[in-house]
Amino acid sequence: MRLISRLWTIAAAGIVIGVFVSAMSVHAHHSNAAQYDASKRTTIKGEVFKVEWTNPHAYLYLDVKDASGKVARWSLEGFPPNTLLRTGWKTSMLKTGDIISVEGALARDGSNLLLAREVTLKDGQKLYWGPQS
Repeated sequence: MRLISRLWTIAAAGIVIGVFVSAMSVHAHHSNAAQYDASKRTTIKGEVFKVEWTNPHAYLYLDVKDASGKVARWSLEGFPPNTLLRTGWKTSMLKTGDIISVEGALARDGSNLLLAREVTLKDGQKLYWGPQS
């Protein structure tokens, strides 16, 4: 009888852990189409404020001046760091203060958030920071 009770306890614990892990996986991934509008593409130019080589997505933060000189901080989402490194990026390529331009898709909610696609570095080199759509 004790063996059956232990087996049920182990099975129940396994189910609870499985549900918890599944919920974490679903929460960790999001659809680019839900957050960004691929039909609203733009290019912004600004000064690198910060670079985060973190999972699940790397981020660039730019200070972008508008026509009147007012500065707005933009967050630019990209590929995971491992993907960036495999496609030619080096962590030393972007430094605070660098002036770069970035093409990508705007956030649907109108915030200063961009799904970055192509980055043009200060020397003119172009590399992909994120997906095409």
